[in-house]
Amino acid sequence: MVRPNSFLSDEQIKTLKDKLLADQELIRNKHSNKDQYCMDKSELSDPVDEASINTQTSQEIRFRNRENFYEKKIIKTLAKITKGDYGLCNECDAEISFERLVARPTAELCISCKEEAEHAENNNAFKRRSKSLGKTIAEIGKR
Repeated sequence: MVRPNSFLSDEQIKTLKDKLLADQELIRNKHSNKDQYCMDKSELSDPVDEASINTQTSQEIRFRNRENFYEKKIIKTLAKITKGDYGLCNECDAEISFERLVARPTAELCISCKEEAEHAENNNAFKRRSKSLGKTIAEIGKR
């Protein structure tokens, strides 16, 4: 049986899989050391220090959420490698170039489809309604 991703050599797949596993290990090691950065708020006497710590904690949570999201993408990608359908565009089933996969091993779209998606996203930004203002960016700009 021929693998759907047979355009990638076994060596290329191994290279990409090793990168994914290394990234996953890095994320997991970061998360295992997360408690060392936590401070007890009772240790803070200065409101400025407390505000600074709150800002720093908020930023760390954002980074951790981003890393969790990336780890989920890694797990999904590793499953695709195991299944044999890694490296194929989710939109058009075209082969995603090895160069693109080296740059972004979790890529799910070929360059053409990704550019189309980004173009559509940029065009739709002006059509989305603001949750707080109830208007689109285009409507706000017409004042």
